[in-house]
Amino acid sequence: MNRLISLLLLSLFTLVLCTTRTSSKPTADEETIKKLELEGAKHSGTSDADIAFAKSIFAETFVSVDPLGHVTELSPASMEKMTLGMRKADPDVKVTNEIQDIKVRISGDTAVVTLSGTYNATGHKDPRYDVPSAKYVAANTWQKRSGQWKLLASAAVATGPIPGEVYQLPPPPGVQ
Repeated sequence: MNRLISLLLLSLFTLVLCTTRTSSKPTADEETIKKLELEGAKHSGTSDADIAFAKSIFAETFVSVDPLGHVTELSPASMEKMTLGMRKADPDVKVTNEIQDIKVRISGDTAVVTLSGTYNATGHKDPRYDVPSAKYVAANTWQKRSGQWKLLASAAVATGPIPGEVYQLPPPPGVQ
């Protein structure tokens, strides 16, 4: 009987502790990162503003894994060069990226963010590169450096089917 009461009290204590932690107010850093993620979603295209925003948040090396399994390592300068090449090769592309379910977890100077989203890209000269309403989830890693949050890595996974022929496409125009 005493053992049962002890286990019940321990369970109650754990529930109170977990409820307190999960219902606590987000920290300033959590809010800042969430705003950066939302702003990043608005800057998913190839405009000068999109490039400037990405350069402002990228660490000196940014690693990305896209839903097709391509691993890319970029510096802010190489990202700018690639994005300008894409814009020159395919100037009519329009991109939207809507994200939700943003969860920020901070440990020291590192944060891991999970989110879900819908990505659209239309207007490619070769319509095989158009992406209509692709649903995905992502995990992004941030690090605070000299008071600023910098994006270190991102990995995205499609949550819907990807046609098999898409895996065989060469890189989009402008991407080396």
